[in-house]
Amino acid sequence: MNAVTSLIKRYPQVTFWVIAWSTFFFGYGMFTRTGNDMWQFLILATFLGAVFVTAVADGRSGLKTFFGRIVRWRVHVKWYAFAILLPLALRLVAFGLTIAFGAETIANPVWNWEEIIFEAILVFFVIALGEEPAFRGFALVRLMKGNNALKASLILGVLHVIWHLPLFLTGDDSPMVILIIISGAILNTWLFNKTNGSVLLNMIMHTSVNLWVGVFNPMFSEADAASQTTWLMAAYAAAAVIITVLSGRNLGRKENIQTPSITAEPQLAAN
Repeated sequence: MNAVTSLIKRYPQVTFWVIAWSTFFFGYGMFTRTGNDMWQFLILATFLGAVFVTAVADGRSGLKTFFGRIVRWRVHVKWYAFAILLPLALRLVAFGLTIAFGAETIANPVWNWEEIIFEAILVFFVIALGEEPAFRGFALVRLMKGNNALKASLILGVLHVIWHLPLFLTGDDSPMVILIIISGAILNTWLFNKTNGSVLLNMIMHTSVNLWVGVFNPMFSEADAASQTTWLMAAYAAAAVIITVLSGRNLGRKENIQTPSITAEPQLAAN
């Protein structure tokens, strides 16, 4: 075993985040200099980083488990509904509160449905695939080894916020998104646990989150759209608190189960 392999095996989480942060920061930096949207494909480097570290740290059995989570589709239909409709429900709450507090909708909002559908496909096969297997299927599983699911989610949420840092520094994302990311980490962990570790469902929910941006934001002026983001932050935070209160600190994960190794399948509640 050479020194690099030994280091990765000893610090798989650190190695992964160094790869994830550095490739995303580089990709977004190139975008700000060139304006080329192709930088988004570098998000897949986060996914490939998780694959690489899993291969080194856990070997073939670890890779089998990792990829198995991505294609785990045999879950109850209610979880598909949850993954698709929860982001819509939270958007509707934010939309309603924005209107209730004085915002006015644009008379004829411009929706480019072809662009919205294309964006959803891009999100699923590039952004959600780039992020969710890595953040949930790799990082979360390791963070839940030795931590309860709530603590693991909060740590992951902060690490994910750091990953998003270039977007906050350039103003492309509102600081309000920080709390949405952290609250979303709790919701995603709960969904992951309740579907016996199905990263596929996390990818579907991620796609749904992004889809509604293009539907709801054009309905307001720029200032009112910013107000809607603030209410959306409040809606996500409330949803995360409700899920935590109802499911406990292990967020749907059975309290009495200990995962013996990273490569073993997590024993999670599947109801």
